[in-house]
Amino acid sequence: MNFSSEVANRKKLKEFEGALPTTIYHDGFSEVYGQNPDIDSTALMLSATSWILVRTLKEEEESPVRHLQERPVIVAEHSSNYLSALLSKVGITDPSKVSDFVIPKMLKAVSYLISRDKDNDGLLEQNYNEDWMDTILRSGKIVYSQACWLLALTDFTALLLKVRRETDAKKLMALSMETIQSVEEKLWSDKDSSYVDVQESHEWSSRMLTQDVCLYLVAITENMITNWQDKKEGETQNAQRAYVRAIMTLNAMRSRLWKDSWPLVTEVELRATGPWILKPYEYHNRTFWPWISGIEMLARSRFNLFEECNILLSKIVSGRDQHKHAFYEWTNPITDQPNGAYPFRTGISSIRLALFDIIYKKNF
Repeated sequence: MNFSSEVANRKKLKEFEGALPTTIYHDGFSEVYGQNPDIDSTALMLSATSWILVRTLKEEEESPVRHLQERPVIVAEHSSNYLSALLSKVGITDPSKVSDFVIPKMLKAVSYLISRDKDNDGLLEQNYNEDWMDTILRSGKIVYSQACWLLALTDFTALLLKVRRETDAKKLMALSMETIQSVEEKLWSDKDSSYVDVQESHEWSSRMLTQDVCLYLVAITENMITNWQDKKEGETQNAQRAYVRAIMTLNAMRSRLWKDSWPLVTEVELRATGPWILKPYEYHNRTFWPWISGIEMLARSRFNLFEECNILLSKIVSGRDQHKHAFYEWTNPITDQPNGAYPFRTGISSIRLALFDIIYKKNF
């Protein structure tokens, strides 16, 4: 692959303006692992930041007298006070000022991500090593990356509406609908009965199904983007189509990705990886990842497929050490040997998100 390193010059810094680097070190040194910054890191940080600020601003409106720094730091994690306490813990006591400070930077991040749509078809294009599966050489139009972009747009829209920036919010809302339309037109495959990536190279793997397509199903059901009960005929038809395609995709994932009930991240063994040359059942090469399995559980919960959620959950907490799979980065499904970072907080977090969603849906 001829991977090599270089120091970013001013021109490169200008080109990357608005994006997050792959890794930020304590001494101020940062790295970008691919040819460009990862699409998902920047998009998901936009989504998470917006999600937190919307809720802290809502709490500020409901309790304008109480000062954030007076609130307890140790509170229930599902409560609104928990988010405010986190901000207070790092010295931030006014969510409105935080919003005023970060929103211009977030708009720059949006501009950067828009620039990744090279052919103006409503889909972001990427090169190798520019998403979380940074060894499988995905380039082109990747479903997972569009899902991250869609989450960023919808959550940031909610924040902009909250601070009464309606003009900016309308622009992002239009972009989110354009993204959905483009995914439905260009990344749906009748032959595969699922959403699939459109890769620009490595044709042998261009129709390979990957587990992270399930994030798109989460994205279209987040903040009620897709209204299954919409009264307008055209929008109802679109919603019904999206519902049918979601079910077909989840069924395809179960039949093509599950190996002895292990949900694997890739459908087949990879023929080429880089820069890490992977063996079969290693890292991203047909292994079990709790974090994306948690997202698959969340997607199945959104479409009331609770039987599959139970199967996935039992696999995550199975084994002699009952919780070992949930706390490791990835597991070899042949040897049942966990590997990678421990404890891997991303996996723990996604499983918790899925469980809260399942509990909420079953109660209401």
